[in-house]
Amino acid sequence: MSEFVVIGQAISVASIRDYLFAKKIDKGDSIVLNPTDYEHILDEIRNSDEAIDIPLNVLGVLLIKDTSGNVPVGKIQIVEDDKI
Repeated sequence: MSEFVVIGQAISVASIRDYLFAKKIDKGDSIVLNPTDYEHILDEIRNSDEAIDIPLNVLGVLLIKDTSGNVPVGKIQIVEDDKI
């Protein structure tokens, strides 16, 4: 099972982007977010002038809302492309 990772700061589009660069997460992989964090990202996007692709992705990494209830608030889960 995948680990839950703290990215070091509040979860936002910018913090996810920074994490992807720092950890060299591959395009095609996915980040699973707690529903609260996912909704926060959606609110951030709605209030931004930047366009974003639907389904949500940052630098080719898909953002997915956790439906299992396993991902804690403030943490993310990385799922590699070949494990989806």
